[in-house]
Amino acid sequence: MKKKTSLYDDEIDLIELLKIIWNSKKKILLITTISFLIGFAYSYKVPNTYLISLDITKNDESAFKQFNFINQLIFTNQKNETNQIVLEKFIKELEDYDEFLLSLRNTKKVRENIFNLSTKDQKKELMKYVDFLKIKIKKGSDLKLNFKWENKDEADDVLQNTINLTLKNIEKLIYKELDRNLEEKKKLALQNDLMKLDYLKEQRWIAKELNISDPPYGYTGEPYYLRGYVAIDKEIEIIDKRQYQKFDLIKQEINSLKKESIDWIKYNIFSTKVKSLKNTKLILAISIIIGLIVGTSYVLISNAFNLKLPRKITN
Repeated sequence: MKKKTSLYDDEIDLIELLKIIWNSKKKILLITTISFLIGFAYSYKVPNTYLISLDITKNDESAFKQFNFINQLIFTNQKNETNQIVLEKFIKELEDYDEFLLSLRNTKKVRENIFNLSTKDQKKELMKYVDFLKIKIKKGSDLKLNFKWENKDEADDVLQNTINLTLKNIEKLIYKELDRNLEEKKKLALQNDLMKLDYLKEQRWIAKELNISDPPYGYTGEPYYLRGYVAIDKEIEIIDKRQYQKFDLIKQEINSLKKESIDWIKYNIFSTKVKSLKNTKLILAISIIIGLIVGTSYVLISNAFNLKLPRKITN
């Protein structure tokens, strides 16, 4: 008679494993507790980093009433879109990060990091902080600043100083453009008058040669010399005595505007949104999971030589 043998090697009795784990639950709990405490200590020592967000929008066009009035005096067809233009200038100036890094180097942390460095190395070290500030342009060209920093109050100061420096620079730029536009307008007017004088003198010479002193029958058309040299002389005299008072008045308006306080953009530094980037709950949860895995593995390995793998033999 033949024997039929069915052999099951490497078959693990799960019930036996569970018994081992249950009987060693105090060891597993102890290891898990140690892992939890390590995770807690790590979470405590890791500095809390915050994400500080600030919304910036263009101001109402009414805030630029006097500015737009001066622009209208210089350029009669100037469209009033100053609020959008100013915000675009602000974004462009902000994107070079010069004002941000200048504000950041005054913080305690950065001062300590660059104190003993050379000027060249200080610049290199400061450039590492550029990624701490994210400039996000939202729909409608509005702006959001996202700043990662360890101290919320210090972050507000950095953002405020950055905005102040940026506004100061674009204000200088705006007034410089205004002065330049006025000067170019004045030069253009002078050039046109000089060209007109040359033309009038030519026409006067023709009128004098033809002995036309007065326009026949109130003539006011072309050719110009038919108006007579008397009228042409008067027009030449008026242009020669022109003092361009209009441009002087505009210049006074610009100087007056420079003394005014204009809200070039709209924001509220006290409305910043703060989000903690340190996830303490996640750190503790991971430490507990690691503790359970390590504890269970330790118990199973330490009892590996005592485990008996059951074999089922069938005749």
